[in-house]
Amino acid sequence: MDQNDKLLISLLNLHSSDVSSIHSACDDTSHLSIFVSLARKKISCPFCGCDSCRSNGYYSRNISIPHHAFKNISVFLKVPRYKCPNKHSFSDSYTMAPTNSKVSYDSIITVMDLLKDPKMTFSSVASLTGLSESTIVRIFDKHCHIPRIPFPEVICIDEVYTKVNSFDAKYSCIFYDFYNRTILDVLPDRKKNYLHHYFQSLHNSKELLNVKYVCIDMYIPYKKIAQIYFKKALICVDSFHVIKHLNESLQKLRIRIMKSFSTDSIEYYLLKHWKCLLFDRTINLDNKGKYNNKLDRYIDYRQLLELILSIHPHLKLAYELKEKYAIFNATCSYEDAEESFDSIYDEFVLSNIPEYYDFIVSLSNWKVEIINSFIIYKGKRINSSIAESMNATISTLLFNTKGIRNIERRRKRIMYAVNKTGFLLK
Repeated sequence: MDQNDKLLISLLNLHSSDVSSIHSACDDTSHLSIFVSLARKKISCPFCGCDSCRSNGYYSRNISIPHHAFKNISVFLKVPRYKCPNKHSFSDSYTMAPTNSKVSYDSIITVMDLLKDPKMTFSSVASLTGLSESTIVRIFDKHCHIPRIPFPEVICIDEVYTKVNSFDAKYSCIFYDFYNRTILDVLPDRKKNYLHHYFQSLHNSKELLNVKYVCIDMYIPYKKIAQIYFKKALICVDSFHVIKHLNESLQKLRIRIMKSFSTDSIEYYLLKHWKCLLFDRTINLDNKGKYNNKLDRYIDYRQLLELILSIHPHLKLAYELKEKYAIFNATCSYEDAEESFDSIYDEFVLSNIPEYYDFIVSLSNWKVEIINSFIIYKGKRINSSIAESMNATISTLLFNTKGIRNIERRRKRIMYAVNKTGFLLK
């Protein structure tokens, strides 16, 4: 047995003592064929334990193995069969592939590793491994085992848009573990009736009582479900969604004021082309001034912002309130949150800005949940940033796969790609 034969045996996850003969051939398309006869051994009958078994010929198996140096490797195996005096027929076991499968363990591991990438589709994995798309799907369904994960002390509830769904729903509901940054479960619908059905089907009701905090966006059914099933938990509204609602209100005001001016005016120009100064708090306002052709002078960002705010008194007041709330959101402690909230709420009410009416109603309806969002859990303020981050990964997966219609397969694919766990070889 030469060095090449030993390399092939190692590639096949066999030992030299397992092999009687081996040879290979490679065609013009870089398809490698390996022909292997497994050696006979002294073996006991697995049925009756008899150790005087005799040869009973061979049976053939074909196994496919993906490899980076070849388009594909086909292994043609001759496996010894045996027969004991009690007329039990059996064959020797080996470690290349599962029983009755043409796909090797190495192929299965390769497929499952590739499917951890949210950019990978079943079709693209099939192209890379030389297996059919239906085989890739069968491998995933068989070897990806992801049970529902028990609820921890802090959970986040969010949703992701699913454009292809065998369920009559546009959004899938997702539960996240706030502290460990993992997905707990994926549901095909976020509607209240389905969520009721899901929680009523849980057998361990004590598990729900262990939850201390539930972080949600401002979707009312989530609040009602949390109040019913997480009886001992405090409900928190994610601060990002509150700020988003506030910015949308300011945006409406900006557009209303902008449309009151002609399109060739300085006011229209400032409100249209420099709107970022109203919303982006990361911009350095004290930058070095640059020449502006429209204004015909050198000007820095702070001066531009001052010009924008001088256009209308409502815009100046709305901006100042937005900044005051942003500072409150970023710096306030849980102990001071209620007093500070009440003060800011009164200022919003007194502003009498029409575009802020809906935001004021939201502040009133969600006051307790907003204040709860300032609670610190193990050094972290409770929020849904983990959900927003993972939702980006999920959206990438669903976009590349053009959606996955099968509900359970979509659930497992999302959790497997995000959590990177749930693969069992056998």
